[in-house]
Amino acid sequence: MKIINSLLALALLSAAVAAAPAGAAVMDEVAVKVNNEAIMRSEYNKAKDLLIEQYRAAMPDFFKAKDAKEQIEKAALDKLVDEALLKQTAETLKIKISNRELDNGMAEIKKRFSRNETGAALSGPAADNAFRDELKKEGLTLEQFRSKIRNQLMVRKLIEDTVRTRTALPKEAELKGYFEKITLAVKGDTAAFTGMDEESTQDLTAVAQRFKEFTAERIRVRHILFKFEETAPLMEKNKALKKAEDAKKELDGGADFEDLAAKYSDDKESAPKGGDLGYVVKGMLPKEIEEKAFALPLGEASNPVLTRFGYHLLRVDEKRIAQKLEFDQVKDDLEQLLAQANFAKELANYLKDLRKDAKIQVFK
Repeated sequence: MKIINSLLALALLSAAVAAAPAGAAVMDEVAVKVNNEAIMRSEYNKAKDLLIEQYRAAMPDFFKAKDAKEQIEKAALDKLVDEALLKQTAETLKIKISNRELDNGMAEIKKRFSRNETGAALSGPAADNAFRDELKKEGLTLEQFRSKIRNQLMVRKLIEDTVRTRTALPKEAELKGYFEKITLAVKGDTAAFTGMDEESTQDLTAVAQRFKEFTAERIRVRHILFKFEETAPLMEKNKALKKAEDAKKELDGGADFEDLAAKYSDDKESAPKGGDLGYVVKGMLPKEIEEKAFALPLGEASNPVLTRFGYHLLRVDEKRIAQKLEFDQVKDDLEQLLAQANFAKELANYLKDLRKDAKIQVFK
């Protein structure tokens, strides 16, 4: 997926590069040298782990590929080489970062530590302690971390000055042409993919699916789950059904659905949100739930619905009819998507040029 992969790589490039823990330095090995700058095996392993997390979140189906492991390893190595080349180029060009820019960069990072794991706000000293604890876990001193942030900001400025300025913005005709392809793809017309290679086809398919979900009939649904395992004995399943029936009686008696979801639901993710599953389109939910939910009148709680996960009580809060996909509605989104894709291509070309004159040694 050229566009998606390029944007993912771009996001990873903008992240701060984690250093190897200090305690691992004695046993560490060199993974690659870029113009005689050594990149250690521990850094490579961290980059690989970060990529795995990013791909799992953005493209979980990627790991079904037979060569997924090899692709991740190559991508991690390429990422480290590219970062080293960009940093070296920024140093050669003597790109400067002021103390104010560095302080702002540090503040941006520290914001991530302003809340605890439950989302509650931390006091200034508590947030500062959380930040320093993270540095300690990474084996970094504050000055080492500031140096890394300075390098990151240098690279960001280099990219803005040398790549962003020469990135072409998509023209109206290009936007309309891509919109026409999306419209065909949403309808399932294979003519949309004429002349495209496999990766471009995957990109268009992914974008078309997003727009299809945006314009399809949607409902906002809540549920209360009374869970059991598929292999559970009948007695346990009957207990779950009895709980669901009792909860339905409470609802019929005037109890609040959201309160009961928070009190009873075994779906630990949606329970704190009153059982809210958000907006869904057909195909997103198990068939048994989908059929019942799309037929439910607004605000009415269903009888228990059986799925392989357990028994569900459902309530639909909103319904939105299917909409026609209009160019003016999505023009800004398309402009941003294609502009980012153009930027990613320019960055890839710039890095390709840097590699031509670089001495890169990979150690297996």
